[in-house]
Amino acid sequence: MIHCVFHFLFCMVAILCIGLLCAESIGMNKCVETERIALLKFRDAINLNREFNSSWKGEECCKWEGILCDNFTHHVTSLHLLFFGFGGKLDSSICELKHLTYLNLNDNQFEGKIPKCIGSLGNLIELDLGGNYFVGVIPPSLGNLSNLQTLDLGVFNYLTANDLEWLSHLSNLRYLDISFVNLTLAVDWLSSISKIPYLSELYLYGCGLHQVNLESIPLLNTSISLKSLGLKDNELQSSILKSFRNMSQLQDLNLNSNQLSGKLSDNIQQLCTTKNDLRNLDLSNNPFNVMSLPDFSCFPFLETLSLRNTNVVGPFPKSFVHLSSLSSLDLGFNQLNGSQPLFEITKLVSLKTLYLSHNNLSGPFPHTIGQLSDLNELRLSSNKLNGTINETHLSNLSELKHFDVTQNSLSFNLSSNWVPPFKLEKLHASSCTLGPKFPLWLKHQRWLTDINISNCGISDSFPKWFWNLPSSLRYLDVSHNKLNGPLPKSLQSLNVNYEDIWVWDFSFNNLNGLLPPFPKLYALFLSNNMFTGTLSSFCSSSSQRLINLDLSSNMLVGPLPDCWEKFQSLIVLNLAENNFSGKVPKSLGALGQIESLHLNNNNFSGEIPSLILCQKLKLIDVGDNNLQGSLPMWLGHHLHQLIVLRLRANKFQGSIPTSMCNLSLLQILDLSQNNITGGIPECFSHIVALSNLKSPRNIFHYSSITVYEDSEVYEIGSFNDKEILTLKGYSREYETNLGYWTTIDLSCNHLIGEIPEGITKLVALAALNLSWNNLKGFIPSNIGHMESLQSLDLSRNHLSGRMPTSFSNLTFLSHMNLFSTT
Repeated sequence: MIHCVFHFLFCMVAILCIGLLCAESIGMNKCVETERIALLKFRDAINLNREFNSSWKGEECCKWEGILCDNFTHHVTSLHLLFFGFGGKLDSSICELKHLTYLNLNDNQFEGKIPKCIGSLGNLIELDLGGNYFVGVIPPSLGNLSNLQTLDLGVFNYLTANDLEWLSHLSNLRYLDISFVNLTLAVDWLSSISKIPYLSELYLYGCGLHQVNLESIPLLNTSISLKSLGLKDNELQSSILKSFRNMSQLQDLNLNSNQLSGKLSDNIQQLCTTKNDLRNLDLSNNPFNVMSLPDFSCFPFLETLSLRNTNVVGPFPKSFVHLSSLSSLDLGFNQLNGSQPLFEITKLVSLKTLYLSHNNLSGPFPHTIGQLSDLNELRLSSNKLNGTINETHLSNLSELKHFDVTQNSLSFNLSSNWVPPFKLEKLHASSCTLGPKFPLWLKHQRWLTDINISNCGISDSFPKWFWNLPSSLRYLDVSHNKLNGPLPKSLQSLNVNYEDIWVWDFSFNNLNGLLPPFPKLYALFLSNNMFTGTLSSFCSSSSQRLINLDLSSNMLVGPLPDCWEKFQSLIVLNLAENNFSGKVPKSLGALGQIESLHLNNNNFSGEIPSLILCQKLKLIDVGDNNLQGSLPMWLGHHLHQLIVLRLRANKFQGSIPTSMCNLSLLQILDLSQNNITGGIPECFSHIVALSNLKSPRNIFHYSSITVYEDSEVYEIGSFNDKEILTLKGYSREYETNLGYWTTIDLSCNHLIGEIPEGITKLVALAALNLSWNNLKGFIPSNIGHMESLQSLDLSRNHLSGRMPTSFSNLTFLSHMNLFSTT
């Protein structure tokens, strides 16, 4: 009987539990209607992508993407919408979700002000609004969030805070990131933050922080708890280090790019404590005094050390070998010299990353490098290392992924059947010697993303195996070698990921044959080869995401295709020094992003098509063609960014339009060797870049791709634009210093009248050539005001009178030709 009763009770309890579970599962996702309406208001106020918008429909908002609800109360407790690319303003309806504990909207495109009412969400444990575009003052009402443990308002936001007193009320805060919030007026930043007792991680990158009065802060409560502190990109001075002395739990300290000064050893000493747990230290890019590396033995657990660009010189302290835990060392952009530093560093057997680029290291590549068997990244570029790299050096580096020895005098001497133990991802060996044969050991590197073997003395044709490229390849530079033969016709069908491939540079070789169809590239450099044929298939076979295209100095022929409107990303187009003919295509006028256009030294004819939509143009060179017609009026009315305008050696006629005086940024104007008539416009004096000595000079530097990796910025496929200038009677190509020249060349035309007095207001002009015209009258008496002149040619005109006495003021003048003036 007892057994039956027990069995009956057990069954009843089981049925009751199953019923409760069923009821719970039925109502688990039931949405609170007021919160569903609030979410819809939030949705309607922002810009959603179509896929996401379709998921926020129906009655059960707890099933919507990015939403979590409490299983019992069904209230929305978590809004997790990071990396969705949402835009628009953050609607205050979000504040109706009173039970939120997690609100994460990181890395979207929200703008406007942060709603003050977020401070009423008292249950919040995590608030992450970082990586957006919020503006205005951070609402102090956030100080009401007493349960908050994580607060992230950092990175892209354009926020300010005049004081941070409200932070001191967040007594449970563990993580705080307000990087790039403007705190220049928040003089209380350190005292307010120091009152947060359990803060473990603090990031204040790029906040405009200046020096603080440490005597006004009697106690730093955070000293006990703080483990990670990031103060990169501020203006803090060395005295700030005193406030860190008692932070015995501190493991990560980043003071990169501040104003720390004095002796590096004194700064290190201020960080030393009796109990020091520091693991990661970054003092890079600070103006320390020039001195050798100090002793770091007070940091026995140090794992990463970055002292890039800190004026460090040799010798290398032997005490460094005691840093047995050091896995990453960055001493790049310093003044280390000789062979001793690199030899000593190879004793740090735990190293995984070694960055010594841009120093003065010399001597042979050390055999002891093989001791660093865990080495993952080795960067030694831009030093003075010499000698040979052979298999002995590399045979033990099985973990090597990134190998950079660019700009050294090193020669690779590796047997043809050698199989490397490593699987490289990046190889940068520019200006080392890998040739004359193509390096066979590359055949075994199937994980490469970057290959730069430019200027490596390779005088060979591409082996067939080379075109079985790694699918991960994104950057290939084999320029400035003597590679010969044609490129394969099947480049478009290579085993590469088209979405990842970025830049190919084959320039300055001896490659020949027809241009094959290329994969979907961002940049393609084929200049200074011997390619032949036409561009007839260009429209159908080229990547429409091209940013930079350089086909200059080849033997290409025929008319250009009229399909350029498809290439809306194009910034630099260089087709110079070929044998192209016919009219310049009208579709070039549809390139709204283009900044540099080189069509010079071809056989183009007809008129220049309208480029009024190309309003970002900085450089136009159509010189040395057979173009004709009047000088375009639209040049001065629409292309206000023009810096270089080169129309020389064509058949242009008519007068110089006064609208050209609207080009206030113009630095280089070459209209020589045409049929231009009329006078020199008096209004040339209005060109600001030529009349103002303080006008900024432009560097024509372009990057195909900018990459952010390991907290660093890298430019892939970067180059300086170049131009041929005729100065001081000679023509030569200018590249790195192109933007510093200021010239006007109107020679070899049919200009008449007098030299306008206003031209003497061009005090920033370095070269003026008015020779071989029909100018008459006197040389302007104020010509001595043109104090920057280095070259002046007024020859072969009908000028008369005496040489102005102000000529004596032209102290920089090194070339002058007044022949045939009287």
